[in-house]
Amino acid sequence: MNRRYLISGAALALLLPATVLALGRGNSALDKTHAGILKTYPSVSHISPKTLSKTTDEATLLFDVREQKEFHVSRLDKAQQVDPSISVEDFLNQFEQDWSGKTVIFYCSVGVRSSILAKRLDVALRERGAANIYNLERGIFGWHNARLRLVNDSGQTEHVHPYNAFWKRMVDRKKLARYEP
Repeated sequence: MNRRYLISGAALALLLPATVLALGRGNSALDKTHAGILKTYPSVSHISPKTLSKTTDEATLLFDVREQKEFHVSRLDKAQQVDPSISVEDFLNQFEQDWSGKTVIFYCSVGVRSSILAKRLDVALRERGAANIYNLERGIFGWHNARLRLVNDSGQTEHVHPYNAFWKRMVDRKKLARYEP
C-alpha cells in the first residue's frame, strides 16, 4: 500500500469522529475539522483565508498539497502543486530557491495533508531562512466558502474539487463541486 495513503488515512481517521459528530448536530463540519487539525498538529501555524487574500507580498510562496486532479479543477492563484507524500529532500530539490525571508504557505482541501507537509518541512525551511511557514486554515474549502478567487488552467473559476462525497459536505456551494475541470 502506498505510504501517502497510510499517512493521510491515519490523519483523517483521527479527525473523522469529530467531523461526523459535527454533521449530526448541524454544526460546521469544516470548523470542527479545523479544530481537530489544531489539536493534532499544535506546532503548525495557520493563516486565515481573509488574511492571505490581503497578502500581495512577492515573498509569499503558495504550495497546493493536493493530487494533480484536484489542482487542475482549481487552485489559489500562483500556487505550485506538490505531491502530499514528497520527502523533505525531494521538496528542497524540486523547489530549489532562496528561501531567505520567504513566507511559505501550504494548503489542501481542509488542512490535513498540508499540515502534515508543513510540519515535515518546517525545520528544513527555517534552516534555509524561511521567515514564516503556515497552513491555510480550513484549506481550499474555507477559501472557496469565503468566495475568494480561484483559478485553473483556463483562468478564473468558481469550481472546487470536493475530494470525495464525504468531504464535499464541507463545501458550502455544493453545485460548484467538480471532479473534472
